[in-house]
Amino acid sequence: MSAWGNWILSKSSRFRRPDAPTLSSKSTQGADRILHGRVAKATVTKAVSKAANPVESKAIAQISEDLGTPVAQTPVAQTPVAQESGSEDEDSDEDDKDTEPNPDTAWRLEQIYLNTILNARNKFTLMPSTWRMHFRGIPLPDSLFYVKTKSKSIRPRIYARTDRLEYRGAMALRKLIDVHSRIQDIREHEAETKNSEEILEGDKKGVIKNLSADMAKQLRRALDQALEWSRQDGELDKYEDQLPSNVKIMELKTATATTDEPQSEVRIQNEMCTLAEEWRRHAQNRDTAVDAPVIFGFVIMKHIITIVTMDASDPGAIMHIPCQLHMAERNQHQWNALAILVTICWARDVVLDYIDAGSDLEPAVKVESSDPDA
Repeated sequence: MSAWGNWILSKSSRFRRPDAPTLSSKSTQGADRILHGRVAKATVTKAVSKAANPVESKAIAQISEDLGTPVAQTPVAQTPVAQESGSEDEDSDEDDKDTEPNPDTAWRLEQIYLNTILNARNKFTLMPSTWRMHFRGIPLPDSLFYVKTKSKSIRPRIYARTDRLEYRGAMALRKLIDVHSRIQDIREHEAETKNSEEILEGDKKGVIKNLSADMAKQLRRALDQALEWSRQDGELDKYEDQLPSNVKIMELKTATATTDEPQSEVRIQNEMCTLAEEWRRHAQNRDTAVDAPVIFGFVIMKHIITIVTMDASDPGAIMHIPCQLHMAERNQHQWNALAILVTICWARDVVLDYIDAGSDLEPAVKVESSDPDA
């Protein structure tokens, strides 16, 4: 597995910016960890749902009601449980007794919603029934489709807010599904190159590098097309001069496995923090008191897409990683595509809620020239 993949699966990683404020003079343990929305492997550390916080408890209850799923199934922020006395644990520290709030529980409601959906895509309705016709031959259970009765969803779903762009949205999803076959072909070419006896070892590196770049290019194109559809569907292009984007695509070309802190980790964290700072400045300059929204990222490394989120309103927020998608995995093309597009649609809805929170943001009116030859 790549260094980036190992980092994703690691239980701890120091990624905070050096200038990020700490929440406790005693301990920064909670602030130095990344929360993973799914359990990819069994870990030594036990975990329990920490819902003592009234705000978080309310969020969990709201999600349980909105999604129609028991609270016990909702993946909320997890925090380590103290080991029994007498056990030896290298990670144990007296600072664990710090009574200050653990930032690991700092999930925004929007993040919990998305985390819940991404880790149980087969358990929730995700697409309008009118989209079913576009996916004949693709194994999608009937339970994924719902009858759309409202123009806006209160939780992550794949849908068009503008009726005339519904078909384009379905095609964006179809392209995210179809890109898997191209990535699989490139991966097979990569494996053949590695095992070839006819290609010199020195030449293999160059060929493999080009194949990796091709995979990233294919994935970025599919992501860009889906994002462009969502921007047009939400009419966000009318605000492009007034708002930063709340979705960022990042490519990782190399990552070192020689340290516990790969350079890729620092870069991704810094880019997300920079975007979060833009949003905080924007929120502070609004006429209406409003929090900066949750921001989203897609990290591409070869055939892997990692989804990340961050609470832009909190300067000390940690970066959450709800899921990692293997874009060449057999029989997962539809589920990976659903994960990507439901995240993009949710990002669109989140930024539109931010816009609607006040009346100071006015859509730009494009003045068309009366001269047909202009």
